[in-house]
Amino acid sequence: MKATENTADIWNEFSGQIRGYLLGKVKQEDDAEDLLQEIFIKIHSSLGNLKDEKKLAPWIYRIVRNSLTDYYRKNRIPEQELDENGEYVEDDHEEAEIKGLVKCLNVFISRLPEKYKEPLILSDIKGMKQKDIAGQMNLSYSGLKSRVQRGREMIKEMFMNCCCYQHNADGKLISDNFNHESCEICNPPAN
Repeated sequence: MKATENTADIWNEFSGQIRGYLLGKVKQEDDAEDLLQEIFIKIHSSLGNLKDEKKLAPWIYRIVRNSLTDYYRKNRIPEQELDENGEYVEDDHEEAEIKGLVKCLNVFISRLPEKYKEPLILSDIKGMKQKDIAGQMNLSYSGLKSRVQRGREMIKEMFMNCCCYQHNADGKLISDNFNHESCEICNPPAN
């Protein structure tokens, strides 16, 4: 596989996550988009240096973190946001919230009926093109799109019913409660 194909696969799998992460870290959407492009240029040009494909996600995260550090230095963000190594200091509250979201999302996906779970995982997590998935599953393209959309709606409903999350005035998901162990939606009791 060529480096350009690898970069395209990485873009399909990670660009949405990275974009969301960057939007949470920088104030300007244009800056986040510029950073995203810079990060993928670095990924593309350094892809040959990655020795172990199993370490792809941590490697990408390091590039993102270093790019953010450079961004903060360049834009003279106050020093209290950088640690003694000049790296951006992660917010423990935010990190706990992300871990909680991931835990809930994994549980919610596992609860989907198989006919919705597989297309959603292939499309939204593995980044496959929906037309390719439709062919692989012997479904019409519109039928596949409907299954992915229905799977997303089912996950949204599970988040809406989860006691750990609520929606703010903008309709964005927020969390005030990290006690996922007591939530029957994201941590059901064992049978």
